[in-house]
Amino acid sequence: MILFIAGCGTSNKMTVKLTTPKTFTPGKRYAMQFTLADKQGNPLEGAQVSAELNMKNMDHGTIPVAVEEIGDGKYIGTASLAMNGEWVAVIKVEHDGEFLEDEKQFSVEAKTLENAHKVTRAVALPDFMLIDENGRSVTKQDLIGKTVVLTFTYVNCLDTNACPILLSNFNNLQQDLKSKGSKTNNLLLVSVSLDPENDTPEAMKEHAKKMNFDLSYLKMLTGDKNQIQNLADTLGELFENNGVEVLHDNKTFIFNEDGLLTHEFNGSNIDRNELYQVVTLEK
Repeated sequence: MILFIAGCGTSNKMTVKLTTPKTFTPGKRYAMQFTLADKQGNPLEGAQVSAELNMKNMDHGTIPVAVEEIGDGKYIGTASLAMNGEWVAVIKVEHDGEFLEDEKQFSVEAKTLENAHKVTRAVALPDFMLIDENGRSVTKQDLIGKTVVLTFTYVNCLDTNACPILLSNFNNLQQDLKSKGSKTNNLLLVSVSLDPENDTPEAMKEHAKKMNFDLSYLKMLTGDKNQIQNLADTLGELFENNGVEVLHDNKTFIFNEDGLLTHEFNGSNIDRNELYQVVTLEK
């Protein structure tokens, strides 16, 4: 699980949120995300962000974090972690003459196929009734009995780091399943619209064609926004339509054949080999 603990900041005009994966791969850079906002929740761009990591209650020295801005108030940091344990990130931010220094704690363990992105909370698919890209009704029962890979996107997404990459993960997965001869009869990939007022079945079908999806085991769902809201709330997918675009979490969920959540990928960029391994392991 991701752990957020706010530290003491020196500015009352900025906030910083740290998002960290729960596992790391030894020998590879560990990526984390810093999200900056003002007190009204507006993203802060163009800030100078630096960070360093220390093991909690242990003296193993300080690990520097390389930080790069990716837009919309988001900054990606990478570092080389040495071991499992409890870590403290010391984050420093400067923006328009305002300064913030904060500490966030997180825990991490070395990645194995068994624990990579595995959830520890009990979550089941809720009942729902939506429609697919062909205008056909789809309910929870249509997903039971299959391994389900589910994400939330929308056709007119403005954030190039969000929906396009989330859907390209599906494209990569379909390519890998085909090239490796994996069976897909008990697998279903599902993208649920966060903009159902504009995402008609026709629009979603056209979008799926542009993505060159194999629709024999992929569905683009839209429909009643209250049904979508309940599904998102159950899974912890936060989103908000501000009238210009839909701001949303970039998450991908894996369910087993009983409709129980087993794995959750946070962030739009997913290692295609990890996704393939987790999906085929569940099958």
